[in-house]
Amino acid sequence: MTGRPPSGDPPFRAPAWLAQPGVGGRVGRGAKPPSEKRFGAVVHALGEVDSTQAVARALADDRAPEGTVVTAEHQRAGRGRDGRSWLDRPGEALLCSVVLRPAIDAAEVPQLALLAAVAVAEAVEALTGLAPGIKWPNDLVVEDRKLAGILAEAATASRAVTRVILGMGINVSQREFPVDLAARATSLALLTGREVDRGALLDGLLTRLEHWYDIYLDHGFKPIHAEWCRRAVTLGRTVVAGGAQGTAVGLDHDGALLVRDAAHRTHRVVAGEVLDAPGG
Repeated sequence: MTGRPPSGDPPFRAPAWLAQPGVGGRVGRGAKPPSEKRFGAVVHALGEVDSTQAVARALADDRAPEGTVVTAEHQRAGRGRDGRSWLDRPGEALLCSVVLRPAIDAAEVPQLALLAAVAVAEAVEALTGLAPGIKWPNDLVVEDRKLAGILAEAATASRAVTRVILGMGINVSQREFPVDLAARATSLALLTGREVDRGALLDGLLTRLEHWYDIYLDHGFKPIHAEWCRRAVTLGRTVVAGGAQGTAVGLDHDGALLVRDAAHRTHRVVAGEVLDAPGG
């Protein structure tokens, strides 16, 4: 079930805590009327925070409208998928979270991360000429090194979703990484040899994200499915995922990864990490 959320919620007022020392930012960067642009009509551009996800969750609980964006220069406690830490130095990454209020079931929330992966890939390609691949479910990679990660966190009532906080982190200006990450991570600066404007990247990302989100609300996951598969680097590889080892042969209609093992049994993987199989 997908669809547009009902309207008529009380008007949003930025809570007082957002203007407190160490938290405050500017609201409405480049704001346009909601009819022209919802994503980024309200942007809270912050300095150092625990995480943009936490700030966005608090704003959502205070009835922030859909499309409200939180960015930060640095996160003290940023997290990626499966609770992993997200490491960043101040000013080197694009860190943002977006408040969404889709009328979907809880089981469909992972589709929003797949949607966001397509939007991030398109925004990076438009600005830099690079063509990142998507590693299931929601990492972006170039030459098998991670460039960006995405996290979708939902609040639900029964099976219905009340809000989703969609977090995205893109490595932009890093010229080096810690030793344990150097072989697995990359950045736009390392890939292009130049500095990339994070503001322009954010604008492009929000434009593509809103484009695909509106398509998703009106037509479901099918249009995103096709574009995700076109950019996927996981498909065709021999992987270990969801307790199964085999070839990643496709993306199911709902976003699950399909893995075919040596006995030609097909396994649906709905969550977890995908690793290259030894010798694969």
